[in-house]
Formats: sequence, structure tokens, C-alpha cells
Amino acid sequence: MEIKTKRLIIERVRQQNITELTPLLKYQSLFQQAGLVTARKVDLATLGMLAQTECLLQIREIRKRVLLGLIILLHSYDKTGVILSGQYEIGYLLLPQKQHQGYMTEGVNAVCNQLSRSQIVVTAEVKGNNTSSIGVLKRCNFIRTATTSGMIELWKH
Repeated sequence: MEIKTKRLIIERVRQQNITELTPLLKYQSLFQQAGLVTARKVDLATLGMLAQTECLLQIREIRKRVLLGLIILLHSYDKTGVILSGQYEIGYLLLPQKQHQGYMTEGVNAVCNQLSRSQIVVTAEVKGNNTSSIGVLKRCNFIRTATTSGMIELWKH
């Protein structure tokens, strides 16, 4: 998968280019905020496993090809553990110095529009106090479908 927007190129991370994601590893809290890990540290091996089992997309500036962040599309499962076809859960993270410039809105919007053409539903789980992420979801036409007792908001595109 490769998607180009006005400012971005979004492309799938493959095992052979996993080391290009190294600059993201010094921002471990971003991986936790994106819901990818809860306790342990993310390293290149972890990202390599994700790239093999899920859809890991790197976001780069189109002109300089500078790495900005990741969009992760995780399989969704029903209550019995069976993969739901046609549905993914999205997670994303952006380098701190690139935040609040519209990059993630542009990237998530482009990915969701591409998936919508294939009638794929995209969901998101966000902590209720993560106003930046909630703002991205709203700007990308996600609709809040529920809030859990743990203040986790569920969104759908």
C-alpha cells in the first residue's frame, strides 16, 4: 500500500526496511498513547513482528522523505477471537516536533478514504483525555459510538 497526499507519502513497512523506524524508538510514550504496548519497551524486533502480522504504515514528508510517524492497522476480532474481515482498528503516532501541524489528520484521512473505497470499516479506541487524538478522529469524520467505564472512547469511520 502506498498513498500520496499533498505533503505526505504513506507506505507499508516491510521487514527489510524496519530499521528506518529507529528514530521513533526514543519516544516510547507515543507507542503507549497509541495503545500498542502497555508495559514493555518497543524495539525494532517488536516493530518487525507488527510489520509481519499487521499493517504498519510509515508516514514521510513527500519532499524530504523525512520520517514523521506511523499509522498501524490492527486486525479486529469478534468475541470468540475470530478475525473480522473488512474491519481494522487504527492506531497512530507522530514525532513530537511534527505534532499540531495537520500531518496526522492528513495521513489518517488518506488511509481511511482508501480503505472506504474497499468497504473496510476503521475503528479506534482513544482515552477520553487524549484531546489531540480525538481531534484527529473528528476531523477525519469518525463518529464516537461508545464510551466505556474506563473512559475509553470507541470511534468508527
